[in-house]
Amino acid sequence: MARSSCLFSLQHPQMDCLRPSIIIALATIVACSPYTDENSRWNVNFERSHVPEKYFGQWEGHTYFPSPLDWRSLSIYQLVTDRFADGDPTNNEAFTGGFDVRDMTFRHGGDFAGLRQKLDYIKGLGCQAIWISPVFQNGYNFYHQYAQHDFTLLDRRLGTLEELRELTQAAHDLGMYVLIDIVMNHMGNEFYFEGHEKETAPFRFHEENGLREYRLIPRRASNKMHDTPAGKQPYVDFW
Repeated sequence: MARSSCLFSLQHPQMDCLRPSIIIALATIVACSPYTDENSRWNVNFERSHVPEKYFGQWEGHTYFPSPLDWRSLSIYQLVTDRFADGDPTNNEAFTGGFDVRDMTFRHGGDFAGLRQKLDYIKGLGCQAIWISPVFQNGYNFYHQYAQHDFTLLDRRLGTLEELRELTQAAHDLGMYVLIDIVMNHMGNEFYFEGHEKETAPFRFHEENGLREYRLIPRRASNKMHDTPAGKQPYVDFW
């Protein structure tokens, strides 16, 4: 289970938590947001300054739920959160478009609240853990959650930090574990190879000292990108 972790129980180095050290190690190479009053409901980082190496998580009053001796001994129910249960229809279009239950390629509204309501059902199947799809902010549609834009902000269409904690605590109360698919090499498609904006670029060798290397072109207009030490970028900390 090397790429999964249960988030927001930051007191222990085992798999039941996402350690602050992991956040610090990754924050310098991926997009991540400082804590603000505006994003506080969805931000797993509590550092207000835009200094990623200082980012940290916390869950005050939470009691550590020990990891099992051997994860391989558990029956784990894996699911795509958006496709499971819609517990709060008000968040279905909370960030951007792409919600349509009539289309199998669009978002269907599943969220943390809906999943929490179904934990008894999953436990009744004999499962001791749930493994849910990535939780961080995605763009338009992307119901699978593997097109992430920010690795500190939860996707608003899945629910708030408090709702994710409620899901986790409810699972713990049932003696169950929560694993979150945290995949750092899956991000939103914010670039294209020059000359191939809407098509696949042909393979070619990096010859002539790199002169044949494709140039990456951002998809966003410059006025919609972030200011970074490397200039305008589509990700907050991508340089």
